[in-house]
Amino acid sequence: MALAKRGSRRIVVDGVSYRWRLRKRPTPDQRTGRTPLIVAVAADIGEGPALIVRLHRLHPANQIGHRSRAVTPAQVAAAIRQGLAEGWQPLVPGKPFTLLPRGGDPGQASLTTYPGGRNPPTKLQLQEIAEQRERYDTLKLGSVAPVQWPEGGTFHPCGLLINGRDLIDWVREAETPHVEHELKLRREAGEDIAHTRNFAGEYLCLQLSRFRLPSRYLLDRGVCGPVDHFAVANDDPRRAKTMLLSCTCGITECWFLLASITVLDDFVVWSDFEQFHRNWVYDLGPFVFEKPAYLAALGSG
Repeated sequence: MALAKRGSRRIVVDGVSYRWRLRKRPTPDQRTGRTPLIVAVAADIGEGPALIVRLHRLHPANQIGHRSRAVTPAQVAAAIRQGLAEGWQPLVPGKPFTLLPRGGDPGQASLTTYPGGRNPPTKLQLQEIAEQRERYDTLKLGSVAPVQWPEGGTFHPCGLLINGRDLIDWVREAETPHVEHELKLRREAGEDIAHTRNFAGEYLCLQLSRFRLPSRYLLDRGVCGPVDHFAVANDDPRRAKTMLLSCTCGITECWFLLASITVLDDFVVWSDFEQFHRNWVYDLGPFVFEKPAYLAALGSG
């Protein structure tokens, strides 16, 4: 299968002409780090199979805060030679040939962050993300309708507004495809959940007093509390995260959302969101706030 000239580049290796290309727009899985950067290579003529090169790096347009690097012609040539040595026949019709380059890509981030939180962006990576932003996110502490518990009592949650939109709405949008997929698998497995609705974004925010200065809840790491009630290792990365949203039932440990809050010299970054009870990879953030405005929001919410 010859690659179209538009969007592809020509390369000659050992006297044979090939074309190669990268996907400019990442797939949803590439955005969230579950699928690595892929290079497709094919002979310049003929109907032979493509060589699918799965590189040991993320797509440059990933949205989880990991850096990548440009693919060079020398790397493509090396992959072509390796593919030929391993049996790829670019001039003989057949199925696409998948290749994992030898030796990997030193210095690259892990291919995934699945389950969430296992390979979070480093502080240096977040600093670079913050410095490259053209516009910064905004945070506001808002008031939402109080919740009446069935057994009596009233709870007054706070609204965490990011860019004028409630964090729960951001999370609901990110969780919806994961929940839909889970419900589909459960139905296919024979589970009777015909009346189960999509539970994406089913959270309550915490009380305003938890966030307002002089509280440092949204400034310090490792204040997620509920994780302590589960059998997790002392060095589990979830212990360094902050709980932002909890369950609508009022029992925090039932269902809660975590995120890494990183305080830099000039910025505060929310990244690496995680639902403690699911291995979902969130297509959400990082949110980068300018530190003076962030502190002002915590002091006047």
